[in-house]
Amino acid sequence: MKIVIKSVLYGLYFASASVKNYLPVVIYLLISQLLIMKMQNLLLVFIFFLGYLVISSPIALNIFRNIILEEDLVNDYVYFLGQSYIVLFIKKIFYLLVSIIGIYVVHIILLSPLLPSDISQMTIYLYVLFMYMLYIYTRIMFILPAASQGISKGLKDSYTITKGRSIKIYFSYVIIIAPYLLINTTIAKYAELNEYSWLFIIPAIIMQVFFTILSSSLIGYIYKDFLLTNKDMYD
Repeated sequence: MKIVIKSVLYGLYFASASVKNYLPVVIYLLISQLLIMKMQNLLLVFIFFLGYLVISSPIALNIFRNIILEEDLVNDYVYFLGQSYIVLFIKKIFYLLVSIIGIYVVHIILLSPLLPSDISQMTIYLYVLFMYMLYIYTRIMFILPAASQGISKGLKDSYTITKGRSIKIYFSYVIIIAPYLLINTTIAKYAELNEYSWLFIIPAIIMQVFFTILSSSLIGYIYKDFLLTNKDMYD
């Protein structure tokens, strides 16, 4: 719980100190959300989601390098676009995305004979599977902070360093993602019932950007702790 509080405080500090670092991300989200509302296209939603992974990468890089390498925060979004390690970082983001989707699909295929045919009864099973996949994600996501240092690590490396701490890491991540999902679901619910649904875009964007900041700071602090306690592994 201590590291979650530390991450929240860091997130609030970053949000106030590095506005230029995430302002382009806010503008991207505003444009994308307006287009999605107008066109109502699922493919467009997916494309903008992929775009967000790239557009938001300077935020995570700034946070990771500040926490792990103790570099000064850079209040400049463009600065990170010119760094050599951003290419590796973006590659690892998509590698992680493809890996987690692949693992999810494999589990669905393997478990399909056990799943009920009734959709209403299947919901609870899919929810349990989601929570399990979240656990898998919290064990392999540490390839990202490594990539922020220009170090290429595989899923096995991340899985190995989380051994013995996986449950603590999992619940730390759940503590920050649960409120985010709850608030976002509430915002979406009220937006559907309101004729001025576009008014709900701003709070949704604020939540998404702050979650990106918060989750990056949490991952950064946990990874730094790995480095301090497993120096031989990372020398």
